[in-house]
Amino acid sequence: MLGLVKKLADKMQTSQEMGLLSHTPWRYVPPRERLIDPIGEAEVFLAYGKRREALQVLSHTLRHEPDNLAAKMLLLQTLAYLRDIPAYCKLARELAPQLAGQGSWHTICAEGQALAPYEPLFMYRA
Repeated sequence: MLGLVKKLADKMQTSQEMGLLSHTPWRYVPPRERLIDPIGEAEVFLAYGKRREALQVLSHTLRHEPDNLAAKMLLLQTLAYLRDIPAYCKLARELAPQLAGQGSWHTICAEGQALAPYEPLFMYRA
């Protein structure tokens, strides 16, 4: 019995030395560092209703890739799900010059009107 306990203690010691049983707090590892597409990961989070996690992935992605239009569009959708109207309007204002006249802008305006019906940015003629 004592031999079994010693083997188990040795195994735990080895695992701790290798960092497998560390007691360090959990930290966010960006998708690109894990060789994962951040847009795909955010879409999976959204599909499972994990909107805050999608928001975290997209926010991190845009801090490092500020011109990533796909991330901005998915972030806009995430903000709509979260009903974060001020953030939605702010991002939509940023995207307006780039998307004006495109079908995606009409979709943004329709969603924006539902969220903020009196926001002049979202009043367009179809």
